[in-house]
Amino acid sequence: MRRASLVVALALLAAASACRKPQPQAKNISEANNVAMRPVRLYFEDGNSLLTAELHNLPLPENPAAAIPLVVREMMKGPGNASLARLFPPDTIVRGAYLLPDGTAFVDLGGATLQQGWGTGTHEELMAVFSLVQTVTTNFAEVKKVRLLVNGEPAETLAGHVWLGRSLRPMASLVEPASR
Repeated sequence: MRRASLVVALALLAAASACRKPQPQAKNISEANNVAMRPVRLYFEDGNSLLTAELHNLPLPENPAAAIPLVVREMMKGPGNASLARLFPPDTIVRGAYLLPDGTAFVDLGGATLQQGWGTGTHEELMAVFSLVQTVTTNFAEVKKVRLLVNGEPAETLAGHVWLGRSLRPMASLVEPASR
């Protein structure tokens, strides 16, 4: 009797699954997000103590809110050109980035060095902060200013020198004229 019940249950299950409508295949995520190779300008410090653009081509979605964290993650890897300086600690991670309708981009950074206290000088911190601001505002016309967070919280500073209690706009005086 038990065996007969099992056979009937399996037959009903098979019949029910045969009646299901076939589900359309999910679109390729890259295609759905309109991901394409796009040129971006990442800013690093040159030998003249100014920010210089380095051109990279990245697969980015069309939506700026989705593309911003990818561009910042690429910047955190450091420059490809050995004559340009890496500006953030190597263990810096990009936890996320958000874009508000008013043109403010929030970039949330993390990593042990930033959390425990980054022992760097004023110039290094200034260049790091504004390399990020310059990179984001140059590559995304929708972004007018950038606010930095550390581990999801508003940061007063990254290393004790540059006050981050407000949103920042690019500083043209820190950028090599040819890279503006």
